Amino acid sequence: MEQILGFVKAGRLRPGDKLPSERDLAERFGVSRPTVREAMRGLSVLGVLEIRHGGGAFVTELDAADLLKPLNFFLSLSDVSVERLYEARVLIEGELAALAAKHADDALCEALEELIAGQIEVIEDVDAYLALDSAFHERLAVASDNPFLARAAQSMNVLGIEFRRASAEAGHAQSRSIEDHRRILAALKSRKPDAAREAMRAHMQQVYTTTRRALDEVSANNSDKKD
Repeated sequence: MEQILGFVKAGRLRPGDKLPSERDLAERFGVSRPTVREAMRGLSVLGVLEIRHGGGAFVTELDAADLLKPLNFFLSLSDVSVERLYEARVLIEGELAALAAKHADDALCEALEELIAGQIEVIEDVDAYLALDSAFHERLAVASDNPFLARAAQSMNVLGIEFRRASAEAGHAQSRSIEDHRRILAALKSRKPDAAREAMRAHMQQVYTTTRRALDEVSANNSDKKD
């Protein structure tokens, strides 16, 4: 698994590429074919490879959402993960907003305005609303011009989507989040990094609060049903 991942990291295997046959890999790595097969299965579970019956193994698009599915499942079983997740989001997304404010231009501000307008239109449609919410944060992260922080933020957004779905379905978050996005956008338009950072940090704290409330309500309802 480590050697195959090494090829992917080095760029010798790219998204969409087909891996050599099990026999070739076994000879190259000096192991048995069953060992290669188990390694490929493990990488398939992790979302790195797609094994097509009768067609071989291919490198996936390496999309963050797919790569994080196993971790997302683990987090869904953890009672404390939502607190830790938003501790991290407050720090990282706050800095992304500050960086974006330094690089902000009219095109970015117009794009974010359109996303906010879209959120207002679909405020009752949870899936559509969450998709636009994610797009807002992703667009801002790209504008930060820091791909490392942007990827970290994207990963945490993927991990938190089910938590936020509970909050959105309960109707706790939408209107307040839209107002938060407007405050963030106002700071970007003013090219004020400190204001953008504080607006985003306040937004993340607010999202955590409403998400925590929704999760507590779900837990309480489940307890009532058991009783």
